[in-house]
Amino acid sequence: MQELLKRQSKNFLARYPRIFFCHVPKCAGVSLSKAIYSSTYPLWLKATRYTGFIDLKSSQVAADLLNIDMMTARETQLVFQLNDPQMRYTNGHCVANPQVVSKYCNDWHFITILRDPAKRFISEFVYNRFKSSEWQKHNDTLDSYLESEKAVSSALTYARYFSGTKEVDAILANPKLVVDAALTNLGQFSVCGTLENMSQWQQKFNEVFNTKIEVASKNESPNQQAYREITSNKGVMEKIKNLCEIDYEIFNTINTK
Repeated sequence: MQELLKRQSKNFLARYPRIFFCHVPKCAGVSLSKAIYSSTYPLWLKATRYTGFIDLKSSQVAADLLNIDMMTARETQLVFQLNDPQMRYTNGHCVANPQVVSKYCNDWHFITILRDPAKRFISEFVYNRFKSSEWQKHNDTLDSYLESEKAVSSALTYARYFSGTKEVDAILANPKLVVDAALTNLGQFSVCGTLENMSQWQQKFNEVFNTKIEVASKNESPNQQAYREITSNKGVMEKIKNLCEIDYEIFNTINTK
């Protein structure tokens, strides 16, 4: 009886695709995660062990207890979930290491979306500056932030998330190698596009999963006025775009596909 139930469960789960949505910060990920799920899976499945997410709290605890980088803790969570034969869907702020993607891309659909790097950079700065929660909240002025290591790391988000190189110094030392690695990796994704070309992203998603996805707006900036003030300052925008030069090479290639 137990074996019969296992077979029935396996056959039932086989109806649904296995998806990891790589949620790059401030790229409409909250909206897309909800839309991906609602267009692909039944609502009740969310209350089961067949779906998951990369948990912030547990990755913080693991990083503190084991004295490891928190993103490494999050990657470990991801691999556990990808390796679970019953898991159907997971998502979260977690890098998509090329080795991980290569190992699992035949069984899983890797999905992500990118946003104009300068807009993403500004949105992240404003969000963390004015949000109510304490996680990654800061009180930096824009001028001081632009001179910080945090700003350089933020400007290299796509490079860090997709190239397999997370260290800022290593990325800056070999930018072409990093860009090529990131683009090769993103080439293994089932659906990858940009917010600036959302209709194309949606069309690709619908073709791959034979569905009709509808995306709502969620998790908007807590201070739209601050965002507008930054984007209207040409000098500041030029500085931000220069910081984001490597991420723009990745973004521009994806945006033209």
